[in-house]
Amino acid sequence: MNIIRDRTKKISSLFDELSLDLVVIVDETNLEYFTGVDSGLMLIVNRSMDTTLIVPRLDFQRVQEIVNGDVRLIGYSTIEIPRRMPEERLFVSKSLGDYLLREVGLKPNNIVGIDNPDSPVAKELNSVGVKIVNINDSILRLREIKDEYEVSMIEEATRITEESLDSVLKSGLEGRRERDVAAMLYQGMISRGAEDVAFKPIVASGPNGAYPHHVFTDRAIRRGELVTIDVGARYHLYCTDMTRTVAVGSVNGKLRDAALAVLEAFRKASNSIKPGIKAKDVDSIARSVLAEYGFDSYYIHSTGHGVGIEVHERPSIGPSSDEELRPNEVITVEPGVYIKGVGGVRIEDTILVTETGSRAISRYPVDLF
Repeated sequence: MNIIRDRTKKISSLFDELSLDLVVIVDETNLEYFTGVDSGLMLIVNRSMDTTLIVPRLDFQRVQEIVNGDVRLIGYSTIEIPRRMPEERLFVSKSLGDYLLREVGLKPNNIVGIDNPDSPVAKELNSVGVKIVNINDSILRLREIKDEYEVSMIEEATRITEESLDSVLKSGLEGRRERDVAAMLYQGMISRGAEDVAFKPIVASGPNGAYPHHVFTDRAIRRGELVTIDVGARYHLYCTDMTRTVAVGSVNGKLRDAALAVLEAFRKASNSIKPGIKAKDVDSIARSVLAEYGFDSYYIHSTGHGVGIEVHERPSIGPSSDEELRPNEVITVEPGVYIKGVGGVRIEDTILVTETGSRAISRYPVDLF
């Protein structure tokens, strides 16, 4: 797969729609999406769909091996020390935007579509009369729909995550500090092929489960508690996101009731996923179930989000989202209940919207007790 060619094709229509002379991508995650590399500074696409990628000089050779001639590659530096090698394509200037003025030859009244109109590059072009058009919304909308390669990368990130979580749970949680569990998860994902974690693992035990974004502590996990583990690997730039809440020994009372309510909300919301359903309706289904059990006031976040290059992408699966789900979007469903001083429960899967319904990418069992 030629990522740069195939992805940049998707923006070709913007040239005529917006009367653009040039498209410039400078946002880090958008650069990763269009190039498949993690070191881009600026991607330039002209009307003929010729592409130029500018990277830091120190990454020039590494990226050259990755892109393998699929794009014109330029190294960037503010000073030429040491002197460039004969095979090294280098642009030297105090500003990155200077490349567009000196080498590309942009003039006043040229129209440039850029994904970050507040970037130094955009401001430099604006200062000399180049017209800037913000195309970030179009880019983000484009990124919502995943191709086969993207889905396969998310699936591999999920496999790594699930194997790592399984190994940790089988080793036992009781007596371990939250931070030790987080470290085991991190090490497990890296050793199984992840390039990084998609986000800092959340390990929230006992009363700490009441905080959706709890930061792991020295607290030791005790018998009779629920532990919420939210974890995801990043593989070839693609993320996954999965949460499981597990009981250490027997759990009774309000937390047990909350866990069963969250499980039902999770299943009903997940089963509702299909093309054409409004994102806010998926959210409403989860909230309605929790309301039946009297836990809706403890549900303090949206039901899900898109997943891809970033762990949180469009669409938002929340009460204010009017977006309709589309085939090949990858989203999460993650209802939760959070009771201060008591604890919390969250269950989350990463899910692919298919042509006729949905398919769970996460396959790890939901064993609450």
